[in-house]
Amino acid sequence: MHSSNTFSVHGQYPENSPKDQPATAAFFFLVIYIVIVFVRPQGFVPAILHWPLVPVTLVVSFLLWSISANKVLDAPQFVLLALLFLFAPFTVAVSGAGMSLALDSLVELVPLYLTFLLIAATALSRKRMHIMMWLVTGGAVLMSVHGIQQIHSGVGWTGETAENGRIRYIDIFNDPNDVGLSLVVAIPLATYLFRHYKPFMLKLFLLACIGIILYGIKLTDSRGTVLALGVVLGIYSWHRFGMFKTLFISILVLPLLFLANTRMDTISPGEESAYGRVDAWYEGIHMLLDNPITGVGSRMFVEHHFRTAHNSYILVLAELGIPGYFLWFSYFGTCFMMMYLLQKKAKPKKIPAWKFLTEDRLAGVAKPSPQESSQVDPQDQAIAGALLLSFVGFTTAVFFLSRSYSMQLFILCGMAVAHFQGTRLRRPDIPAYRFLEHFWFWAFLSGGSVIALYLTVTILLNIV
Repeated sequence: MHSSNTFSVHGQYPENSPKDQPATAAFFFLVIYIVIVFVRPQGFVPAILHWPLVPVTLVVSFLLWSISANKVLDAPQFVLLALLFLFAPFTVAVSGAGMSLALDSLVELVPLYLTFLLIAATALSRKRMHIMMWLVTGGAVLMSVHGIQQIHSGVGWTGETAENGRIRYIDIFNDPNDVGLSLVVAIPLATYLFRHYKPFMLKLFLLACIGIILYGIKLTDSRGTVLALGVVLGIYSWHRFGMFKTLFISILVLPLLFLANTRMDTISPGEESAYGRVDAWYEGIHMLLDNPITGVGSRMFVEHHFRTAHNSYILVLAELGIPGYFLWFSYFGTCFMMMYLLQKKAKPKKIPAWKFLTEDRLAGVAKPSPQESSQVDPQDQAIAGALLLSFVGFTTAVFFLSRSYSMQLFILCGMAVAHFQGTRLRRPDIPAYRFLEHFWFWAFLSGGSVIALYLTVTILLNIV
């Protein structure tokens, strides 16, 4: 499944035109849009209070991109997300909620699609990817500093106060868990920037940013965020130091992670919050069993249960049924897979000695050694590795949150697709990721995840 692209990976490019930096004007307004999404000045600056800055900058960026040349759309996620966002309002319509609510559902999803589209289609170069990483890191630092101000002075510059001692920002980041989600996604990206840049003062600045974000994670007091951070650190350590060193480090670090969250010691099967979550998961599974094809309708979970699902996977299953879950799971799953494939260091391939000594020599090809180098540039591998860890943090955190359509997900997926497409432009020998070739793999994986969720809920019901 893939769209035909007007900017062919194997095609010809205009003279002296950077092939991985299309739609410069559109990207410029996209950067402004992302800044406004994180800062949200229209929510607290009196002179521009309630101005439609977010939709205006998004629409301007999209219009500039739509009239630009050399569009890169050779990735299955463009189609998967379009199908998902068309299927979602359909589930509302067939649920009996009416066409008005179905259209409202579609309108809510359009900005998320455009955000993904514009990032995926314009942030193709390493320079632009670095800019996106700076934006995500900057947003995390902003929320952390705002939270520090809340804790120490009682109120942030936005006028927002902490919620039971847990920091939060405004609007779509008003919940401490949303702040935590933004922070844990930013940590791998900030760490990549720290390792990438060489100037000492810039490294010192980035180290301070990482420290502020980590302190912000503590101040969110979000158990899911702390757990996600632990998983990210564990996988990073495993990849870098191996299993045994990671186990040793975990013995030392895990107690610190528990100390970083004052609510960790409240985790128990009988705890009220845990019981409420499992109960919501149980209700979600039964919504799926009653409506396996279309679910109960997009954004309709709370119409059937007094609280949300507190699990993004179960929320999609309950609201969109098996087909919708398959599209949603495959959408972010293929983004994850693309980054895994890029960051995976290819082992040098041995060239047969007879070929090295005969064919290549006779053809006049001089090679230093009978091996082929990796086809992915180390810098592209490093970027993919950072994005992969951000995905790990996100997918772990949202297991305990109802954030199936959070802005963080679509920004992250847009960056992943942009990086994969950009890497292919720089190295045309890297094959495109064709969804239909892997269809049964994703069908099996998404189906297996449904079974795993069902078994998990069943086991937990016998414990709580």
